[in-house]
Amino acid sequence: MVRLFTINLNKGEGEIVLRQRKQERRSFLLLFLMGLVFAVLGGVTWAQNEALDDVIKSRRDKLDRIKYELDSLKREGTNVSKDDVMALANLETERFLWARRLEVLADVLPPGMSVTGLELNNNRFYLHCIAKVDSSQKEFDIISSFVDLLKTTPDFRQGMYEIKFDKSLRKVVEDQDALMFSVECITRDPDRGKKKKAAAGPSKTIVQGS
Repeated sequence: MVRLFTINLNKGEGEIVLRQRKQERRSFLLLFLMGLVFAVLGGVTWAQNEALDDVIKSRRDKLDRIKYELDSLKREGTNVSKDDVMALANLETERFLWARRLEVLADVLPPGMSVTGLELNNNRFYLHCIAKVDSSQKEFDIISSFVDLLKTTPDFRQGMYEIKFDKSLRKVVEDQDALMFSVECITRDPDRGKKKKAAAGPSKTIVQGS
């Protein structure tokens, strides 16, 4: 009995071609992925550079604006005198002192007494008050005691030249005796200018003979 065997000589060649195609597809896919990665990295780098350029531009604009403002202040500063600067400093100091005085006044104000008004006029500060009184109390004692209290309170007295009684009025308010009075606080010596002129002495006129 004769057996026949069929040998496919193209089988081995087909497997080689198939492997080559798989290898080519693999290589193509790898190149595509590498290209995609480079494209993404390039896009990220470009975006970062753009953002950095925006930050640099923003800072340059800010520096230019600050420089312009400084130049403007320098130009304006040429018209500001030393007296203007000192006046501003004194104003800030006075503002702080008055705020502190009012805080202290609220703390030391006697029971039964209230502040009804504050007035500042030409270095004279007027403190308007009202106090409950009874028939056994004297107006002078109430006012004198309050004036002495202000004089002996350092944080209120600081910067004051003189504190004294101004005027008063006693009347009945809602069936209650009330004393309305005001205290004058002088913040500067009213004769200060006269004293300076007196200390300087009379002016002398020198006449030279021919």
